[in-house]
Amino acid sequence: MSELPEGIPPADEVEPRDSASGVVVRPAVGGGREVLLGLRSRRSRFMPAHLSFPGGGLEDEDRSGKGGAFERCATREVAEETGVRVDVAAWRAAGVRTTPPMFPLRFHTRFFVAEVSAETDLPAVPPSPGEIEQVSFERAESVLERWAKGECRIPPPALPMFRVLARSDETPIEELADRIAVANAQEQRAPRIEFAPGTWMLPVRTATLPPATHTNVWMPGGRRFVIIDPGAVDGEENRRLIEVVGRRRELGHEVDSIVLTHHHRDHTAGSISLAATLGLQIRAHPETLDVVRKTAPAGPSPRFVPVQDGDEIDLDGLVLRAHHTPGHASGHLVFHLVGRGQLVAGDLLSGLSTIMIDPVGGDMGLYQASLERARDLGCHLLFPGHGPPLPGRALDKLIEHRKDRERKILGQLVATPMDLGEIAARAYADVPQMPLALTERQTLSHLLLLEREGKARRLDDAGREWSAI
Repeated sequence: MSELPEGIPPADEVEPRDSASGVVVRPAVGGGREVLLGLRSRRSRFMPAHLSFPGGGLEDEDRSGKGGAFERCATREVAEETGVRVDVAAWRAAGVRTTPPMFPLRFHTRFFVAEVSAETDLPAVPPSPGEIEQVSFERAESVLERWAKGECRIPPPALPMFRVLARSDETPIEELADRIAVANAQEQRAPRIEFAPGTWMLPVRTATLPPATHTNVWMPGGRRFVIIDPGAVDGEENRRLIEVVGRRRELGHEVDSIVLTHHHRDHTAGSISLAATLGLQIRAHPETLDVVRKTAPAGPSPRFVPVQDGDEIDLDGLVLRAHHTPGHASGHLVFHLVGRGQLVAGDLLSGLSTIMIDPVGGDMGLYQASLERARDLGCHLLFPGHGPPLPGRALDKLIEHRKDRERKILGQLVATPMDLGEIAARAYADVPQMPLALTERQTLSHLLLLEREGKARRLDDAGREWSAI
């Protein structure tokens, strides 16, 4: 279960925090410009180990005085993170961007551009190594080349600005700021979000379990690409998705098909209408297709193509290999981007919370085996169905988390009968914000596995009373 059950209210989107970011350029040796960048700390809560423009949240000290709060914020943040001093009056407004809603931490960022002299030096050690591990001036085109080769990571909202910078070596600073502002405005509605080259995504609002509010629609590919898990019911959300698809088509890329990781509505609700609009077939595990067929509205249906474990989809420059990973859902698939060390993970894991394994339709034992199978693929970057991308080691952490939770549940059992609600409340005391109805379902899934393993005893058919063996 990842759909929103009756009685559980949907989560509210995380409110973005006001912030400012400075795009600082200087003349480069031999002509053109370099841009000031910071390598974010690997321990950062937001975009760890990404090359980004210096910036941060608006503070009370920035609001002192009349106007110019965001410019003062940009000046302060650039100095604190890089040691470079920029006069507040030197900034030129360059548009606004808001962090996409799949992040647990979001910013409403005003961007500014300023030019400093070619003699501007950088400190040997960054002033705030806990935030920025390394600072440098680099040519935008060189950074984009490294990113395309997988040699560095760039926050997706910064990519359009890098592309403008790479084409604006001789542009006056005022015009450069205007060009970046135009690029930022174009990205707000139908953004080109790429956490890795060739894999676009768009978070769409869905009826999903808190704390998530959106489902990630991943679009990996080469000269052809697929649309994975279009789960929005809302027509406006699907129109935004079609706009993003159109942007990719304008680059000469062809849509191959819609692909589903599993049957839950927050991953499939828009698939039939999108297939009809774009004239596409739908690929999924046979068990997923059975459910989607039954819930399809009356009228012509798209072509349904079953995908089995080990099947590959050739996207003319990228191969997706399917792996059957049941547990969260019986027909759950993940898709390995062969040769890239990346995995579209569906609801195998989440970037926001742990995954719900409902005892009806789910299986905790199969789920844990699926986690281990996915871990053994050795991928370094995971694209989940909810929340931001995760490093490959997140699978190791999740495997250990599930084992630890199982130990906590087992540790509650005694020889006398205990109610499921009491077991759940004690075993999940560290997450009091999680609704009891959900902790009970997750606890029951663990108990059913422990029962099969001969470690717990069920005392009633409904699974409400349990004891130790």
